[in-house]
Amino acid sequence: MALAISNIPVLSGDAAIRFVRTAEKNARNRGSVDFSSKREMWRSFESKNANRVRKLRESGKWPF
Repeated sequence: MALAISNIPVLSGDAAIRFVRTAEKNARNRGSVDFSSKREMWRSFESKNANRVRKLRESGKWPF
């Protein structure tokens, strides 16, 4: 016996208008987040980790 296909909910009225306005606003403002501080933090982490690995390799303790 086949299962009935469920209906797809559709926004209408004020909810639909709010949804479209919010989507358009978000599309206009996309990419406005500044990740420069996170990028600098990650670069700092990478350099510290590279130095640690280098020291372990020089001492013969790096397992890989």
